Amino acid sequence: MTRRSAIAALATLAATRQAAAQQQQPGWAEVVAGAKREGRVVFYCNLQPNGIEPLLQLFRTANPGIRTEYIRLGSGPLIERFQTEFNAGRNIADVLITFPDERFDEGLERGWAQHWTPPELPHFPPGIVRAGAAFALHQSRECIIWNRGLVRDADAPKEWADLMDPRWRGKVAMNPPWRSVAVQQLVAYWEDIGIRDAAERMRANEVRFFEGSGGVIQAVVRGDVRIAHLTDLPLNPMLEDGAPIGYVYPASGTTTSSGFIIAAGRAPNPNAARVLVNWLMTGPGQEALQRLGGLPVTRTDAPPLSKIPATASLPKVVNGESILTPERQARMISHWRTVFGVR
Repeated sequence: MTRRSAIAALATLAATRQAAAQQQQPGWAEVVAGAKREGRVVFYCNLQPNGIEPLLQLFRTANPGIRTEYIRLGSGPLIERFQTEFNAGRNIADVLITFPDERFDEGLERGWAQHWTPPELPHFPPGIVRAGAAFALHQSRECIIWNRGLVRDADAPKEWADLMDPRWRGKVAMNPPWRSVAVQQLVAYWEDIGIRDAAERMRANEVRFFEGSGGVIQAVVRGDVRIAHLTDLPLNPMLEDGAPIGYVYPASGTTTSSGFIIAAGRAPNPNAARVLVNWLMTGPGQEALQRLGGLPVTRTDAPPLSKIPATASLPKVVNGESILTPERQARMISHWRTVFGVR
């Protein structure tokens, strides 16, 4: 099947399921009609950059007449932008998907999100709903990667502490902890398993910072660095494309982060916001999110990823949100900024 025919098939299936959902939930037809009148939806996200436009193309095919725009940032800056716009009364985003922190939870209390029930929700486990307004659509996990053209698999790091081994001085990369909630959760886990002074040790090892997981994995592929810590958003798509990347989820454990989506409470296009959120929860929407975003999704009947393991098969998994308190997060960000001289 060609890529174009595959997209057409997914769009047809999405339209069929969406029509069924309209029949199942009273009033949904009016939401869809309202979305078509609005004709536009603005999507704030932290997804794999190369996959966003193909994902939205599938949405547009399944929902003709609704234009799409998007802004992509890391999870921390994305929440900061949404918060600033909300506080200023300058509401641009219709839909937000990101890894949450305490600002996200506070925002849900202040009206950041619409309270509603998507027609596709019965296909998900009960635990995905947060405050009746946010829905966990996918997960990311933390791993170690290396360039297989520069590092033999046998020599590659296998545990988190290996990133701080002087043999990799100047050859290791990561996303700055002050820019990513997922990275902050992992650093908290490092402390919990006895890795002390991580900031000082990474600075001594001349770690190189790259913005976002996309920037990190591209640096490894280019050979700018040889190894890296990675939030695995871009890993599956890069492996599918044949990138020379080796990876490991350390036996000592890893943290997971759930990506939550909301239809904005002050969305300029509130109906289109609901239609986009619900489409991302359909079977085709979840398959596309997983394939193009590279992350395991939460829908119960979703297929597995093609190149990386399911969360359930990893050696040890800890929910990152459960260990990153607001106090711990603030202390950690301040410490890492101080160690690296970042204001």
